[in-house]
Amino acid sequence: MKVKINQNELNKSINIVQRAVSSRTPLPILSGILIEAKDQMLIMTATDLDLGIKTYSPCNVEEEGSIVVQARLIGDFVRKLPTNTYAYIETIGNNNNIGIKCLNSEINILGNSAEEYPDNTFVNEGNSFTIKSESLKNLIKYTYFAAAQENIKPIFTGCLIEIKNNTCTVVALDGYRMAVKTEPIDCSMNFSVIVPSKAMLEILKIIEENKETVEVTVSESHILFKLKNTIIISNLLEGKFFDYEGIIKDTYVTQIKVLTEDIRNSVERASLLARDDKNNLIVLDINGSNMKINSSSEYGNVEENIFVEKEGEDLKIGFNSKYLLDFLKSIDCEKIVFKLMGKNNPCFINEEGKEDYIYMILPVRIG
Repeated sequence: MKVKINQNELNKSINIVQRAVSSRTPLPILSGILIEAKDQMLIMTATDLDLGIKTYSPCNVEEEGSIVVQARLIGDFVRKLPTNTYAYIETIGNNNNIGIKCLNSEINILGNSAEEYPDNTFVNEGNSFTIKSESLKNLIKYTYFAAAQENIKPIFTGCLIEIKNNTCTVVALDGYRMAVKTEPIDCSMNFSVIVPSKAMLEILKIIEENKETVEVTVSESHILFKLKNTIIISNLLEGKFFDYEGIIKDTYVTQIKVLTEDIRNSVERASLLARDDKNNLIVLDINGSNMKINSSSEYGNVEENIFVEKEGEDLKIGFNSKYLLDFLKSIDCEKIVFKLMGKNNPCFINEEGKEDYIYMILPVRIG
């Protein structure tokens, strides 16, 4: 292998595929990146066997070849090279050594044979559809954080992707909260799959750097996302997802409308003390057009007062501040609507005037 490539392109590609490198793996070769040079492209692949990423970068290939290189080492070295320069990559002899030169810097790294690396960044067959990258970004951004990080039911660690009636719906829930986001899509098929939330987050990070249409292919066991120069593939979770539609209610005893910035800032300040409570408890006390937000701990107490537009009864209710903040940090709108069904019943929140996103949060009992 003998390649000349812009340092910016090389660094970008490494950063993308490193997202699929496992820090803990029983297979040492999976701590590396598969590097291939062919057809005037430098192709990088990484996988932890659950998530796989492949990305293509244009370069000058003088000699084709392939090798597996330790991800952390090559990543750290390339990241520290001067920007807007060229790196020269060359395999040395027949013992899987690779050298990288850039201006006055040079590193030699002992690699592994590419033949030993499991490349799982493809599916043989499945249903395919295209979606705007902005739509896919919104579907993930508004939902992934509501999935469980760990759960006795692994299904809760995933996000449901449901295609029905030319609409794509993504749902995540963890037993304490639920996020449901919909986007129109040009797809006549009806099906649903469950994708690990970890994979969804990595897809979101990569999509943010692209403005292209995304091609999605779904097989029985995998889902593949194809962007302009990058392929992302993930295992699917097996099992039946919760009946999310049966949870959603439109009734309420109290409804409030509040400026997003006001409540976001107030909850962030109140949460400073709420973190000392095992439930991250903050209390919302709605009385007329005023909502008092307070939290307390052995170190003190915080009280915030903000204006609200209220319909229905006055109400005092407690929430986990983290669950509320996760929602408030994900949205970008002027005003939000809370529909409260009582102090011990679910609360539904959405952006004013929009029905394409619903966030449900269970209250914390406050006596």
